[in-house]
Amino acid sequence: MEVIVMYEEPRIGVYICHCGLNIAATVDVKEVAEYAKTLPNVVVARDYVFMCSEPGQNLIKDDIKNLGLNRVVVAACSPSMHEPTFRSAVESAGLNKYLFEMANIREHCSWVHGDRKLATEKAKDLIRMAVAKARLLEPLEEKEFPVYNSVLVLGGGVSGIRAALELARYGFDVYLVERSPTLGGKAALIGHVDLQTRGSEVINKMIELIKRNPRIHVFTNSELIELKGFAGNYEAKIRVYPRYVNERCNSCGECEEVCPVDVANEYDFGLSRRKAIFLPFRGAYPPYYVVDHRVCTKCGECVRVCRFNAIDLSEEPRELGLKVGALIIATGYDAYRPLKGEYSHGFHNNIITLFQLERLLDPEGPTRGELVINGRIPKSIAFIQCVGSRNTTPNARSYCSRMCCTTAIIDAIKIREKYPNTDVYIIYKDIMTYGSDESLYLEAGRRLVRFVKFEEEPPNVVISPEGLFIDLYEYTIQERIRIPVDAVVLSTGMVPRRDLDDVIRVTRVSRGGDGFLREAHLKLAPAESPTKGIFLAGTVTGPKNIMESIRMGSAAAAKAMALLSKGKVIAEPMIANVNEDICSGCAICVGVCPYDAISIKIVDGDRIAHVEEALCMGCGSCAAACPSGAMQQLGFKDRQLRAQVLAAFG
Repeated sequence: MEVIVMYEEPRIGVYICHCGLNIAATVDVKEVAEYAKTLPNVVVARDYVFMCSEPGQNLIKDDIKNLGLNRVVVAACSPSMHEPTFRSAVESAGLNKYLFEMANIREHCSWVHGDRKLATEKAKDLIRMAVAKARLLEPLEEKEFPVYNSVLVLGGGVSGIRAALELARYGFDVYLVERSPTLGGKAALIGHVDLQTRGSEVINKMIELIKRNPRIHVFTNSELIELKGFAGNYEAKIRVYPRYVNERCNSCGECEEVCPVDVANEYDFGLSRRKAIFLPFRGAYPPYYVVDHRVCTKCGECVRVCRFNAIDLSEEPRELGLKVGALIIATGYDAYRPLKGEYSHGFHNNIITLFQLERLLDPEGPTRGELVINGRIPKSIAFIQCVGSRNTTPNARSYCSRMCCTTAIIDAIKIREKYPNTDVYIIYKDIMTYGSDESLYLEAGRRLVRFVKFEEEPPNVVISPEGLFIDLYEYTIQERIRIPVDAVVLSTGMVPRRDLDDVIRVTRVSRGGDGFLREAHLKLAPAESPTKGIFLAGTVTGPKNIMESIRMGSAAAAKAMALLSKGKVIAEPMIANVNEDICSGCAICVGVCPYDAISIKIVDGDRIAHVEEALCMGCGSCAAACPSGAMQQLGFKDRQLRAQVLAAFG
């Protein structure tokens, strides 16, 4: 039973965490605890080695019951880490969980300071401010809303497909929205699960399951253009662009033969050419042709020769409204594009990328799996690792792309198997075949793949009349060497999608420092975004291999199911609230609200701001902008924040 404390004199308990030595090594927690006892309305102050542990939480619960505490302050780590833990402890002891305040003396103090005396004084300041706010805290009540029993999955790659299959298996309707004309993403074109299994084999099996599942509704050539609402109650709008070719198409290819347009085929990473009307790749789903409106001249030749009346060039985009309880973003990645001149890329046709090599070795690729580069099989080929990753060259990224080393080694093994007279070199700074993939590294050695190591100075690809050469200082033998080769493969990695800003604009998720989408917490919530009800899967959060992407798809689906399976969602009460008595109806709050949660209503002839509680995300923009002070953020009212500021200088 919850204790009623609205009109009681504040009785505050303060608890200081050692966090092992994370805090205690820099902050004198004993001194801080003694100081906290002197603050107004503080009834008890304690320190403990790990406040988040069960014994630590029991200290709080026992003091609430035995000492009649009606406010609690914990000085410990970041609220994003353990605020829910302490709120739950407070609530289980019968106190409203919003009568709790947290002071971050780890990330904001001990971790960023080395002077013990100064860090201790700062910890006192932070606790004094938290206590000042805690005196003015008010109990808040959560609200419940029903949920839609369906999920929108944005992205039809391996991770998005896996999420859709998991959700459908447990009875949820799924709208699978893919921007390109076909499902599968990069995994349908490149990559391996292991030495024997290509990513395309996994994709093909998944697509067969999708075909048989009536709960999965597939929209290709489509994009999300609007998202409104909140967790459990989203209203989404998607735009479906025309394929101009319908399901009557039997992929005979006659339309392709007469099409006058000729452009580079992006599905083969520029190794082949395609027409304006084309089948993206063998095994593509949906299994019929599509017209690329960006290059189509609308000459009508394809319509003329089609015997099945499958082509209609007059089709227009259409928009559909969907009601969903959750959104999973699984839009994938782009391949890194080497700069012109980077390892001489762009100056010689025999210098290709790892993604292009993958297409050459694919039995469904442009050469039907034959290692033919510019008309001939190379007698020697060298891979240069970490191109665009793990370095500071222009346009490169500092992170590891996780799949390049393993993919290069698998390709090297396969080349040695099929072409035993072809010498294969892997030129590397570090080899990252983590986990069970280490066995591939050993197998490559047994296949006489030659590993050549460099340190800080990268190799130089030399183009001369005699051919291609790679010059480098070899770290193992400590000598400069020159390797003559027929072809060079640049092991390029993953970068964020170029159209990711479109997703961010509509969904209001955010990027991390690496340019990929930011998780709610890398360790504790890797499949969740900071926005409740929006989940993340696959390489949209950073580089992963195929199996890791599949697991992330399952994880995101599980999180979405956990949210929706209860049939209701509980909305946080720390939202905007209007004092109608002093609201002037100026509508400034309407303009600054990023969630369209505020409108102006006429009440007894007066213009009054109205907050749609279900839509408010509690960002506080309106409260900060309100000139009259009528708009207040519950849990962060002006007087509460003012008390903190005054305490900082007190």
